Amino acid sequence: MQIAWRALALAAFVSGAVAQTASTPASDIPASETPEGNSNWAGYASLGASLIPEYEGASAYVLMPYVEGRLNYKNYYARFEGGALRFNVIDDEAFHAGPLIGFRRGRGNVYNAVRAFKHLDDTETAGGFVEWEHVADDPRSGETVYLAADNAVYGEKGGWQLTLRGTARRPIEVINPGFIVSLTGDVSWVSRPFARKYYGVTPADSAASGLAPYTPGDGFNRVGAALSVDQFLSRHFSIGARAYYGRMLGDAASSPVTVSSNQFFAGLVAGYVL
Repeated sequence: MQIAWRALALAAFVSGAVAQTASTPASDIPASETPEGNSNWAGYASLGASLIPEYEGASAYVLMPYVEGRLNYKNYYARFEGGALRFNVIDDEAFHAGPLIGFRRGRGNVYNAVRAFKHLDDTETAGGFVEWEHVADDPRSGETVYLAADNAVYGEKGGWQLTLRGTARRPIEVINPGFIVSLTGDVSWVSRPFARKYYGVTPADSAASGLAPYTPGDGFNRVGAALSVDQFLSRHFSIGARAYYGRMLGDAASSPVTVSSNQFFAGLVAGYVL
């Protein structure tokens, strides 16, 4: 039985590099079994630093910590990435599904007129995900398609967000043994309450900031692509780099809150595999 799992993603405090809840593009680095070859457990932990927009739509960037981890038992797993903790409860090599607990970053003091808005608190969310994963005979190669949905349950009542993501990974040994490249594409949709919370301008916020009032609706808010590279230094240790570009869409892009529709992410990470 192969246990394919992903080690190293973007930032734990940013989703899809700029969205508030979706998880972020990751390199998929396999570990089909432990060195002894007879254990059902596998896992990893990763730490690093990332440069991200101070909020979705901002043109200023901030340095944030990165942390991620995953623990597998056979085909079951618990995984933390992109500010979300999700649990696969399906005993199947290709099909995964289960609940998730998410986190949406708040918006406080920023370097533009939005600083006059009522501050947004951090938000906890709950939802679920489904995932299909193909692992090749060489488990360093594979493809994944992932759909997640979550809703605000505590803090700012910000509505639903859905994210669809596809990833393909390949080893590039002509560059160096242990060098793995991952390409990811994603698209995100948000509900009207979400859009009004994060892209809207209330009359009170308009009066405080000078920005025009704005009432967005539901719809697609972002499409993006990522390139991730990882170099394994040994069986247990790796280093990697991440680059992500997201383009804001629809009412999110048209919002007075959005200073730039072009959103970028960059990160450096280090990982440890069990």
